[in-house]
Amino acid sequence: MIKRAILAVALVVAVVVVVLLVSGGGNSSGGYRIRAIFDNGAFMVNGEQVRAAGANVGTIESVGVSRPGETVAYRHGKPVSVPGKAIIVMSIADPGFQDFRSDASCLIRPQSLIGEKFVDCRPTLPRAPGSPEPPPLKRIPSGQAGAGEYLLPLGNNSTSVDPDLINDIQTLPYSQRFRLILNELGGGLAGRGEDLEVLVKRANPVLRDVDTLFGVLAAQRNQLAQLASDSEAILRPLSRERSHVAGFFANAGASAEASSERGPQLEEALQKFPKFLTEFRLTMNSLQGFSNAATPVFEDLGEAEPSLTDATRTLTPFSEATTVALKSLGNAGEASGPIFREADPVVRKTLDLARSGASPNTELARLFTNLRQTGGWGSLVELIFNTTASVNGFDQYGHFGRTLVTLTNCLDYEGNVGGESGCSARFTGPHHAEPQATSSASLFRLLQREMAEKSGGTAPGSESAEGPTTGLGQANSTEGEAGLGSASKTGGTAPLLNYLLGP
Repeated sequence: MIKRAILAVALVVAVVVVVLLVSGGGNSSGGYRIRAIFDNGAFMVNGEQVRAAGANVGTIESVGVSRPGETVAYRHGKPVSVPGKAIIVMSIADPGFQDFRSDASCLIRPQSLIGEKFVDCRPTLPRAPGSPEPPPLKRIPSGQAGAGEYLLPLGNNSTSVDPDLINDIQTLPYSQRFRLILNELGGGLAGRGEDLEVLVKRANPVLRDVDTLFGVLAAQRNQLAQLASDSEAILRPLSRERSHVAGFFANAGASAEASSERGPQLEEALQKFPKFLTEFRLTMNSLQGFSNAATPVFEDLGEAEPSLTDATRTLTPFSEATTVALKSLGNAGEASGPIFREADPVVRKTLDLARSGASPNTELARLFTNLRQTGGWGSLVELIFNTTASVNGFDQYGHFGRTLVTLTNCLDYEGNVGGESGCSARFTGPHHAEPQATSSASLFRLLQREMAEKSGGTAPGSESAEGPTTGLGQANSTEGEAGLGSASKTGGTAPLLNYLLGP
């Protein structure tokens, strides 16, 4: 069995040597060529396909083996030479994939069950929009093997394990042989953990990608922790309002459908959007100024908020009662409308009256102002008071009048030399007489006698009165004097008005 295993290994080595002898060093003239380094390039021949994202982008141009001093990788920016590695030169014909970056990778995959294989390449790793691109592959300088080609280092490439080899391991006696090999090689592999790690990563590209992923996650662990915290804060309200979120997506679908039906109108609106943003920016600047100026007002309003709330609650019953009152007022307005229309002529006449009375009211206001400024009201009150005191008296018998009121149709009395006024009077008492010219002095004495008889006394001076007596309603004819109610020949009514209303 051991001989068979040694024979299989020798056969593989012979095939590799034959491939190297046939393929040569490759051609580096013209085109975009990638010089990819692999640990194993078994069964790779010229003309095999090179794929990217499932599409054929080029072909294998040559297959070779690295020699001593030939660069196959870079470590800390310095070239590393490892002889005995498979070199596959790929010609990329598709212009869209002629830009391999430093994070590019290639994997040898089986194409069929008869041993055909192809190279599956990824020009660069996916990245977030806006993130910086990694640098392109380094071009091999002139004077070195593969000058002008772009070197894809050994660490970026790997080879898949053929399914038939995996199936062979699970069958007897190969499974027993594999256990023996592992047991025998255990001692030789002891103390070479790092080398085994590199070997395992190269053997399985998934592990290599996982290691790269963990490295990226480790570098961004702070951002991931913040993302987890923010996600919890965001998802909690979303979970609480999941029914609304589901409704939002449903309505968003309907909105998207309606938007698609209004495509031309939306396009026209989007063309106007930049101008709208310019005007909106000016509006927001003005709003910012208003907000800064209104900050004290809103602060005071916040302090007054409890009082405003109480006032609003208190005004609720008043508002309800006001509704009834307004309805009643509306009904009253409808009922009083005809009345107001009928009263329109009266209102117009009242307006005319108000306009015509403007001038008299102005003069009356001036009169009242003059009376207040000159003390006329005080003089008028003094006149009334003094006049009342002069025409009324009080003694042991009671109140009596000092004046004699004469009922006559004479308005102005002008006494003559004989003491008669020349006016006719008619009295309705027991001593009435027919209208005739009567001496005012005799009439005055007669009235005093009657008053004395009623009071039980005698009239003073009833027998010794001499000469004509002048009473109220009778004026003396003395020159230079005038009775009450008559105008003076020299001063008119001015002295009387000056006394009553002030100078």
